[in-house]
Order: sequence, then C-alpha cells, then structure tokens
Amino acid sequence: MPTLAREPHGDLRRYELAFRVLERVDGVTDLAAFKAALTGALADVYRVRSATFFVGRTAQLACADPSPTIVGITRHMLPEYQDLWFQHDIFSTPRALRSMIDTRVSTLGEINGGTQENRLYVTDYLQRHGIESATAMYLDVCRGRKALVGLFDRDPGRIGTHEAASLRLLAGPLAQIARGLPESAAGDDAVLSRLSPRQADVARLVGDGLSNATIGAMLQLHPASVKKYVTRILAITGLRNRTELAIALRDTGAH
Repeated sequence: MPTLAREPHGDLRRYELAFRVLERVDGVTDLAAFKAALTGALADVYRVRSATFFVGRTAQLACADPSPTIVGITRHMLPEYQDLWFQHDIFSTPRALRSMIDTRVSTLGEINGGTQENRLYVTDYLQRHGIESATAMYLDVCRGRKALVGLFDRDPGRIGTHEAASLRLLAGPLAQIARGLPESAAGDDAVLSRLSPRQADVARLVGDGLSNATIGAMLQLHPASVKKYVTRILAITGLRNRTELAIALRDTGAH
C-alpha cells in the first residue's frame, strides 16, 4: 500500500488530512470524548496501526499516565511499557521535547540517539513488537496539563514529510480545542469514577481538609499509607496537589 507522501498535490493533501481529523473531533464536550475521537481519527486518517493519548502535569510526566487512551496494536504493549519503559521513552528526552515545543510534532527519525536506555526503548521495545514508525504530537490540555499523542505503525515510511507537516498544521487547532474542554461532562465522574472505593474514601476526606494522620485514624490506615493513597489519587486524576483535589471535589459536589 503506497504511503500518503507519494500521492499528488502534497500541499493540498496536508490540509485535507488535517481538516478530516478536525471534523471528527468537532462538537466533543469533554476531554474524555476528545481523546477517544482524536485517537480514532488519527488512526483512520493517517492510516496508522495505533494511536495513543497520554496526559500529565508535564510532557515527561505524561509518559506515566496510568490510564491512557489507546486504539490499535499498541494496546497489548501497555503493561510492558508501564512496567519497564515509560521512563526511557525516547519522546521524553530533552531533544525530543525541545523539538515538540518548537514544532509540536517529532518523528522517531528526527530524534534518534539519547541514552542507552532510550536506544533500547526503540530496539528492544518498539522494534521487538514490530513498530518501525513512531510519531509524537505535543498538546496543551485543560488545567495546564500536557499531552503526548502518539502514532505508530509497522511501515517505517508511514509518517513521511507530508504527513508530519500535516500533523504540525493540525496540532495548534487541536491544542486550542483541548485547552477549553472540561475533564468530563459527567461532573462527579471526572474526579471519582476512576478511583477504587478505598481511594475515593481517602479523596473525599482530603477534600474535607483533613490531615493524613486524621484520615489514617478514621480509616484505620497508617499515615504513610494515606500519603501513598494521596499520591496515587493525584496521579490518576491528573491533579497537582491536595488543594486542587479539594476544589475539584467541591465543584462537583462529591463530598
């Protein structure tokens, strides 16, 4: 199957591809819907075998997203990524981040190198699973957080010059949309639905302004265990601190 870069009228094609994706995300009402619509659109429009959406307080921390949105063949790779590779993701290297901050999009071919662990990420993780093409897009999303959106394929030429240029055209409008979207249209679900019952209990008590020691006494937990719960809750919800958690719970009427 020929790559898109070989099709005629390359400049026009760049805009056509970008507009097709924007049409697919038009009208979404929250970030959760945006992530699902965008990953599906990127996989279809750019004909890649997988698209991913990771969110974090920074671009580097996005790699540690505990519940990313993934469509396609890299879904089965997620447990291995979270256990072994997220700290060595080549798209979290300073070189890759500088490139993405400047141009919003970086391809694997543009950022080769890095540490030995970064190179192993490519050879022993991506290529071992048959992934030869990898591209990342950098977006701003709600509450000042950052997203890394990935496109992956087995064809090393899948994202060529024209496709990368099209993705760079697309990144600005996508970031503008994502910054203005709430986490979830479901209100309470935005904060608590992804937590276990025990985590939700801790979150509600944090939202009430209680200390770790007081929460531990109420729930029969050691304060150090409460601290670990709070750290995990913040990672799952994408909130930065206890104050943001309390505000989010207050805004949704969750406690």
